[in-house]
Amino acid sequence: MSDKTNAERAAEANIEHEKLLEHEYDGIREYDNPLPSWWTGIFIATIFFSVGYLIWYHGGGPGKSEHDEYRAEVAEYIKRAAAAAAKAGPVTVGSLKKLAANTALMGTTQATFTKHCVVCHGSQGQGKIGPNLTDNYQIHGTTIVDLFNTILNGVPAKGMIAWGKVLKRHEVMSLAAYVFKLRGTNVKGGKAKEGKEVASAK
Repeated sequence: MSDKTNAERAAEANIEHEKLLEHEYDGIREYDNPLPSWWTGIFIATIFFSVGYLIWYHGGGPGKSEHDEYRAEVAEYIKRAAAAAAKAGPVTVGSLKKLAANTALMGTTQATFTKHCVVCHGSQGQGKIGPNLTDNYQIHGTTIVDLFNTILNGVPAKGMIAWGKVLKRHEVMSLAAYVFKLRGTNVKGGKAKEGKEVASAK
């Protein structure tokens, strides 16, 4: 195979020179080469994908947006909470005392108490910011149903939130039963009595 002629080499050099961009940085000049075909293909594909995505999720397509998924999850949560509340049954002295007698349930409810109640009432219910739950005195009402209503609706004047907005109804019922079961344990170092004297749970 013969070497390239001077004319051919000159033509190639001229083509290469025409590809050079005008600007120069520290003696370095850039070629005006086209982008690789694979890169261009990916770029075009992303444009088509974005158009399809927009139509699918935001242009009336069947896809669900994050807002739609959130609303669906909230609706499902409300549905399950309502089913759990119906399963728990009515709130009566008898139904709550029945829960208090369920040893396994009270064991799991202790975790709920630890998570939400110890900050104000202490790890054993001895009272801190909130009242002592282990003596035979009750500030709001006198019955176990009153305990349920206090937990459910809270006591804003005392800084206690309405746990019914945080916990499910059956969880509030179990928590009321757990607090009722603490009554009369009189743990050491408990706060002074507050409220009306009531019968012990023991």
